[in-house]
Amino acid sequence: MNTVVEKIPGVTVEVEDLINIRSRLAGLSLKKIRHRTSRSSGLRETRVRGRGMEYEESRAYAPGDDVRTMDWRVMARTGEPHTKVFTEEKERSVMLVVDLSSSMFFGTRFGFKSYTAAQTAAHLGWLVVQAGDRLGGLIASATAHYEIRPKKSSSNLMQIFHHLEHECNTELPISQQPSRLNFMLAELRRVIKPGSIIVMISDLLGIDDQTPAMMSSLARNNDVMIFWVHDRTETHRWPQGRYEILAKDSQLSLDLRASSAVQWLTQEQLQHKSAIEQLTHQFKIWMCPISCNEAVTPQLLKYLKG
Repeated sequence: MNTVVEKIPGVTVEVEDLINIRSRLAGLSLKKIRHRTSRSSGLRETRVRGRGMEYEESRAYAPGDDVRTMDWRVMARTGEPHTKVFTEEKERSVMLVVDLSSSMFFGTRFGFKSYTAAQTAAHLGWLVVQAGDRLGGLIASATAHYEIRPKKSSSNLMQIFHHLEHECNTELPISQQPSRLNFMLAELRRVIKPGSIIVMISDLLGIDDQTPAMMSSLARNNDVMIFWVHDRTETHRWPQGRYEILAKDSQLSLDLRASSAVQWLTQEQLQHKSAIEQLTHQFKIWMCPISCNEAVTPQLLKYLKG
């Protein structure tokens, strides 16, 4: 039977803390994501209710333009007539997908990747609720997965928080399958409705030859963005020394005083980075890197500044 770990800063996830993240959203906005997705997805028809018109830009006036949309400020500044361009703001279904595979329960300083993933999910979830979009969720851990159908209600976010708390704080058995990325993508393809926004939070350590095919249909029918949660040890050179590593039910030793070991580790890091870049580039996926070695809010401000 699974047992709950003791409360540890940077490791333990509590619903109350995720709720309190609502007070840290100043300066954060989903506007950039919504604009990116609307441009990348082209003029696709979606069966969603319009919520009004949103200003996008000003351009030079052309004969036939509605004089009621004249941009008098730009005209006064440039001396040339300009008109405002608006885009129809749509209510979208946003699916928050959180990867809690065994590989996410790792971190060298500040916090585990699982803790950072929960923090990131809380920030984004609150932004979706505040924007008035329909929020759904898919959470996959080493031993379980949860589906929350999209709904325009903060109760969905509370369900996500409770699942995150339970799965992040459960002492997991050592898994023969450290990543469930492909399983998560398969489940997502089963439940997602075309025209949705998919917000995926993962360390992406499970990318393999099957992943592009599974991502293809998701990216073709939906707007996908990824928040790549990683530890510094996955992206930077390790200090020289001897490292004892627990792997499954045995303990391994990695001696980085040997050049061959350093080359092997560097090659592993480069291959993982290349796999991520290839996947995001192939399907035009917007990607935001999030380090588990720092607080989440300042990192999100760099990419989601309102």
